[in-house]
Amino acid sequence: MTDFNLSEFEAIIFDLDSTLVDTKRYPLKASEWTLSRCVPEPSAVLESYVRELLWTYYSDIDKVLKGAPYRSPYDIVRGAIQSSLKSLGVKVSRSFLDESTDFFKRLHIELSTTYPGVESLLERLKKKGVKMGVITNSFDGHVRAIIEKLGLSRFFDVLVESADVKAYKPMREPFEHALQGLKIQPVDTLYVGDEYYADVVGAWHVGMKAVWVNVRGHSLEESLAKYGSETAPVLVVNSVSELTAFL
Repeated sequence: MTDFNLSEFEAIIFDLDSTLVDTKRYPLKASEWTLSRCVPEPSAVLESYVRELLWTYYSDIDKVLKGAPYRSPYDIVRGAIQSSLKSLGVKVSRSFLDESTDFFKRLHIELSTTYPGVESLLERLKKKGVKMGVITNSFDGHVRAIIEKLGLSRFFDVLVESADVKAYKPMREPFEHALQGLKIQPVDTLYVGDEYYADVVGAWHVGMKAVWVNVRGHSLEESLAKYGSETAPVLVVNSVSELTAFL
């Protein structure tokens, strides 16, 4: 793929979490806070709690993908916290669930940081006249809050979150909404994201080429076997900063 060049695209759309922005600390920190208030030995159950939390979260997103009514990210996270505590035999009040979810949500913004090399990449793309956007499945209003907090607003022409279209990636709606906002065709647009199903497969569904930012070191072969060789990304990198080499 040595002849691959980002400048060939009129527009590039990025995922937010684990692609442009490092937010991996906040679920763990929020979980530590929650457990410290309702179990005697939080550290002893932290790993199993977080595992259950993530499993429930993604399971509930998957239900929406399969046709269940849309639920907001806040509602899904709140339900995941409740279910994960229940798996530990812990029953809490509605007010505590609200407080815990609010804290979880707040940390998503407070602990977010830009990955090294992201700002310089965006600066170079902007100078080349490439239109840019962001699509995220995260909390309502957070894409704008995080982008503004990190001083990246000047780079993006469109910001899309699940609440805007009442749908989650890899459903078509978030991608189509971003394309409409950019006034661009899928064939002229590149998508960059870290989750193979949500990002790479989602982009493929609407006719966009994709770059897979494989931050977790997953197997490309396994992903292709699961989702089909036709979904293959045009490039696989370990971090967004590596894309600078393709300008």
